[in-house]
Amino acid sequence: MSDRTVVLWGAPEPVRVPATISSPREIAPLAKRLSERERTQLVSAFEAGLYEMGATFIWGRTMAGLKSQLAVLGVDFLAEILDRPDIRPNAELHEVLTDYETLRLAEDLGMIGATQALRLRQTLETIAHFANQSSDGDEGEMMPEEAVRTLRACVEAVLGQENLGVAAGFADFRRRLATSTLDDDSSEITGLAGSAYFFKRTVLRTLIASSKSTSGAQLENTLANLNIILPAIWSSLKDPDRFTIGRAYAELHADGQAKPANGVRSSLLKVSGFDYVPESMRSKAFMEAASKVIDAHFGFNNFYNEPGPMRALASLGTSIPGPAFHRCMTAIVLIKVGNPYGVSLAAQTPADEMLAGITVDRWQYFFDECLPVDDILLGQLENETMALRWCSLLQASPRAHRETPSENDSRQLVAASLTNDTRSVSTISRAMLARLRKSG
Repeated sequence: MSDRTVVLWGAPEPVRVPATISSPREIAPLAKRLSERERTQLVSAFEAGLYEMGATFIWGRTMAGLKSQLAVLGVDFLAEILDRPDIRPNAELHEVLTDYETLRLAEDLGMIGATQALRLRQTLETIAHFANQSSDGDEGEMMPEEAVRTLRACVEAVLGQENLGVAAGFADFRRRLATSTLDDDSSEITGLAGSAYFFKRTVLRTLIASSKSTSGAQLENTLANLNIILPAIWSSLKDPDRFTIGRAYAELHADGQAKPANGVRSSLLKVSGFDYVPESMRSKAFMEAASKVIDAHFGFNNFYNEPGPMRALASLGTSIPGPAFHRCMTAIVLIKVGNPYGVSLAAQTPADEMLAGITVDRWQYFFDECLPVDDILLGQLENETMALRWCSLLQASPRAHRETPSENDSRQLVAASLTNDTRSVSTISRAMLARLRKSG
């Protein structure tokens, strides 16, 4: 690791469930966040063959544990980190935060490690699959090993932890951004410039959230740090994150919050960033509609719930505002690649209508500026079943490959996609995702 790299936070060590342990009766006692009565009932459910019931209960308690800790950070902060302008400050977290977003935040904020996050995402897919089956479905029941795998993953990552919380390193750094002004040549500033893209994006969104929610000395420190940090990382930021700061300025200005708006304006002037301030809030409507598509995709019964939001997004038109383009493309591609069990057939037509309106230059922009920092899509393309649908999507969209992407990883990904090399697509996507979390 470079001495200019700053690791702001890291996940705690997971609880290790020995590989030699395989029965619920042996694993359940390690779930310290469950009561004795809950552990007893869980074991009884598994031993009675009620695997789906037991696995669903375990999953629900795991998500409740993560969401309760995330709630401590504040809804407005989490909405900014997720780039979800549709989430209001007084919203109930359990109502607006999907399980998939909960896992993303928990990993991003250092509550769980990358391996535990991977296993929990696989668990979510399994739980959602069986939840989506009709009561008279003949696709098969959850197997004992699938239920035990769910129990093991949830205990190791969450339920086995006595004190589950956001990593102290992140909490301390976030607090420093609002309580003191960093020096231009401090280790945090110089280290941030060479750190993982994810860290830069998270710090930027932390500052934006703080500029909207603090006042007095805390606001002054936040704005001073934004004016120091933004110039240090601007050259490495992709357009979607540049639009984030531009949209924040537009919202503060429209709300009449003069002091924070002026502070954000000052930081934008330092980087000549006013090209990224939206001319209108039309982009907000697209952002909110796309977010609903993404929520439906990662929610239970997604095949049934995706068509409505996708049609609503398509009804806004195919001329997508620049600040909302990345989010809309994420939503559209998710509809096309589906999940390991298939796609929502009724959602395909409106998705195809929007894809038909994507021009050659916008495809180029997507590959060069958006895809390299799209942790959602890159995570989905690691699965070869979804990678194959991605290949079909590109092959059916001539504009997507009329020009060669200038971004090296995207260029390799497109080339592999056009030959149906799903293994390479998955490998490249996995490497791109890893680079988001490693030092540049």
